[in-house]
Amino acid sequence: MQLELALEMQITLGPRMHIHMDGYTRGAVLIEKGTFRGPGISGRIVPGSGGDFPLVQADGNGRFESQYLLETDDGAFILKRSTGIRHAPPEVVAKLLAREEVDPSSYYMRMTPRFEAPVGPYEWLNRTIFVGVGQRNPDGSLFRFWKVV
Repeated sequence: MQLELALEMQITLGPRMHIHMDGYTRGAVLIEKGTFRGPGISGRIVPGSGGDFPLVQADGNGRFESQYLLETDDGAFILKRSTGIRHAPPEVVAKLLAREEVDPSSYYMRMTPRFEAPVGPYEWLNRTIFVGVGQRNPDGSLFRFWKVV
């Protein structure tokens, strides 16, 4: 098994909203804007088309789900869904939640994205398994996705 870089996404996130439950918090962070680029594919993240919805445990670690639309430079729409895990020491989680700059090697943020692409030049996204790594920045996130070949 090998990995090949498929695409990279740079996303600007909006304000965080929280639902505080017994023992965990469900977050909602909507997409304000973003771009993506990879071999043979590029475009923008459709603003307001979705967001990240983390399930944060009392210790600050947790799982997340995301869903939003991509629009390629040639006008195709692709639905991207992802699930993942983020964990870090409490002091790193506090900095991430405060939207401070944090060394990406100080936390674990991995995901498995799935895509729904139309028939045509991007349908390879429908037939491929991907793995990804995330990096939080003060105003958004950077994601890199690799094809499992």
